Amino acid sequence: MNLSQTPPIGSDGYYHPSNENELISLVQKAAAESLGIRCRGAAHSLSHAIYTDPGQGFPQLPNVVSEQKPPQGSNLNIIFDKYNKLVWIDEAKGIIEVEAGIHLGLDPEDPTGASTLQNSLLYQAFQKGFTLTDLGGISHQTVSGFLMTGSAGGSLWYTLEENIMGLSIIDGNGTLEWFNKDDEKFGAIALSLGLLGIVSKVRLQLTPNFNIYGQQITYPTALASCPIDLLGNGTDDKPGLETFLKQTPYSRLLWWPQDKVNRIVIWEASRGAVMPIFDPVPYEEFADDSFLTNVEQLLAAMLFTMLGNSKFAVVWEKLKPSFAEFEKLTAQLWNSRFFAGLVTFILKIIGFLLTLFFMTFKGLLRGVYPMMIDTLQPLTKKGKPQMFMDYTYSSLPMDNNANDIMMGTEFTEIWIPLQDTARAMKLLDEMFTKDKFKATGYYSTELYAGKQSSFWLSPAFERDVLRIDFFWFTTNEGNPANKDGFFAQFWEELRKQDIPFRLHWAKFLPEYDYENWAAYLKDQYPRWDDFMSLREKRDPKNIFLNNYWSLHLFGKPKGA
Repeated sequence: MNLSQTPPIGSDGYYHPSNENELISLVQKAAAESLGIRCRGAAHSLSHAIYTDPGQGFPQLPNVVSEQKPPQGSNLNIIFDKYNKLVWIDEAKGIIEVEAGIHLGLDPEDPTGASTLQNSLLYQAFQKGFTLTDLGGISHQTVSGFLMTGSAGGSLWYTLEENIMGLSIIDGNGTLEWFNKDDEKFGAIALSLGLLGIVSKVRLQLTPNFNIYGQQITYPTALASCPIDLLGNGTDDKPGLETFLKQTPYSRLLWWPQDKVNRIVIWEASRGAVMPIFDPVPYEEFADDSFLTNVEQLLAAMLFTMLGNSKFAVVWEKLKPSFAEFEKLTAQLWNSRFFAGLVTFILKIIGFLLTLFFMTFKGLLRGVYPMMIDTLQPLTKKGKPQMFMDYTYSSLPMDNNANDIMMGTEFTEIWIPLQDTARAMKLLDEMFTKDKFKATGYYSTELYAGKQSSFWLSPAFERDVLRIDFFWFTTNEGNPANKDGFFAQFWEELRKQDIPFRLHWAKFLPEYDYENWAAYLKDQYPRWDDFMSLREKRDPKNIFLNNYWSLHLFGKPKGA
């Protein structure tokens, strides 16, 4: 053991290793002193899933996404801002080896400022004529964070798993070991929630560059108007949702099931050739003007915050970060703090008056809600879909332009066997029709697919899946994962109707009846016991295990 290479803790509360020896030394320090140790990437997961437990006497972090500060105490929390290099092993074959902290794309919320487009994996690969075969809805994540949480893109045709050749990982004794894709234990190591060790390096064989070509159209959900039989198995002239997902290389649907809104946003894309002369037309999630995009997101923040809270003072306090973010982005866009401040001040006055009015007459706000959604997400006029053609790294992550503060979104992601698609969709429609806003909420529900995986703890282990994301605006009152929370109704009803499901590990899991839910989760994974047996061997002192994962995996607090 050599602790002489242990880097000091930074003023931000993180350790910042710059090489593999420093990373090994940090693990050895944690083992020697019986401390917890965890690593963060882009903090796009819930904070309790990312960080160590706080030290004794220190407060727990709020369990939210994009929590940038680690908990206080003597436990070790690592950030990889100095450990993010890419090395070409074979340029002709597209084989690279990357350090764990490299971001897939630009992370605009990186607290260290180290993440840039130019040092991202996707951009460096693009410059050499390569890319990854699939990407998630955003590309802010680090490569290790993406793997360890089981994230995935929206496709039954492709999966990032195809690009992975192997990785090195440091176990709880501080031992570095390499696992290749054909190793028997690789299925456990490659998606291990940070519980089998700390990933150091990942080797990838990239895919030759391709461009994506696609369209987005917003339709009414009624069968007569929608090109998809959203709730059924399909008709003579319209595919069911399951068939649509099977036939479409890349897709994502946003379902707005609220009464008098009733629309579906269909985003679909396929691969195309890389042409010598290419003038990209990027996908635009909001307005095609950056300033108007920020205005649109600020208005959305006001709408959803008002709908999700009961008191004016609470709403106005929760909107302050959105106005601050708007001002910051506008100042960057215009290169003028003065004019950005002036415009923000004017919008604050307007926002204050609108908030005061609608929080006083909350019933009126709900009454005009359909019209507001029609403004934010209008139906597509016939013959005028949004067409796009772009580089893979730019538009395949279709949510990259959504601001994490103004459009702060949390969710539970439910992975259902693909063959149960129609049954699950009918059940949700019945819940939405019966319980209205209690079930629909005021936000959209995301639908997309996932290709089967060989990773033991993947929610898509050995089966293709439909993935359903129930969105929750971060400023809403209450905890959606509690027993009486927004998400519980879906977990409970799907379970009651014997529709088997697994949950995305980085998103909300049930925060009640822990023992019961831990038993349920165990039953969903054929290799659960094999994974847990390996965990005990690789982390004998439980330095990687925090209280959050102990509750969800074992149904009891750490140490109980």
